[in-house]
Amino acid sequence: MAAASTPDAASRRAIIVAHYDPRGGFDPHVVHAIRQYRGHASRIVLASNGGRSLPSELSGLIDTYLPRPNVGYDFGAWRDGLASIDRTAFDEVICVNDSVYGPLFDLAPALASRRTSDADLWGMVVSEQPSSRHLPRQPHVQSWFFAMRRPLLAAPWFERFWSSVEPMPTKRDVIDRYEIGLSQSAIEAGFSIAGLYDARTSGRVAVREVMPHVSLMKPLRSWRLFKKSRRTPHNPSELVWWRLLAAGIPYVKVGLFRVNHYGIDLDRVLDALREETPYDLGLIHRHLARCG
Repeated sequence: MAAASTPDAASRRAIIVAHYDPRGGFDPHVVHAIRQYRGHASRIVLASNGGRSLPSELSGLIDTYLPRPNVGYDFGAWRDGLASIDRTAFDEVICVNDSVYGPLFDLAPALASRRTSDADLWGMVVSEQPSSRHLPRQPHVQSWFFAMRRPLLAAPWFERFWSSVEPMPTKRDVIDRYEIGLSQSAIEAGFSIAGLYDARTSGRVAVREVMPHVSLMKPLRSWRLFKKSRRTPHNPSELVWWRLLAAGIPYVKVGLFRVNHYGIDLDRVLDALREETPYDLGLIHRHLARCG
């Protein structure tokens, strides 16, 4: 079990985990993540879209289990999870989902980072990527891991935002209204946002950064990577995964492996994780073998 950032901080922190599996199962990488979270929070809520009975590996790690219909995507799960706790009892509530592998290494330094210590709403990554290339840049905390601190938890903003969460017809609608909307509405209400990696200040992706992923043996993939890495804004979590690791972010996106939108050399990713983290790569391989 991971050590908490500090005992006092952990006692005043809750973590809401949004989970989805079309078969209702819980992959070993999900169990690993929750086992790591246990040392960093006094309360863990697992809101599972489509989940069935809680497996024995999780029974001693979860304080509240909320199996629910697969309605409302992750924000619907987080809304229900937040409704199950007394938010006034916590200084910080973290919302996280299972779209990442990790924590790849100790989460404590990320939770205590000075880069985000003054923010009301913070996360692992602040992105500028809109849901469509035709929309303007909209800085927002990526929703696979975001944390709300006491000023937000105690503000009228909280009820106003979370009571507005309802099922949306498409994932793009969810991104626009809730993922981007979460940060934008917080900013408009006078609150601050921050990320361990902030695309607003991180600079363009240099050609030298992507060249290790370019291969003459894979010309189509390499061309896709080169072309898309020249565009801005991009999704930092799936393009510059190496920058996230360097920033102390102990996660890598599942979508990097399952979709690989940018054409990354996945063998290089796995080699880096093997060399730079203690994470069991078998968790990734077994998940991909089941899900593709």
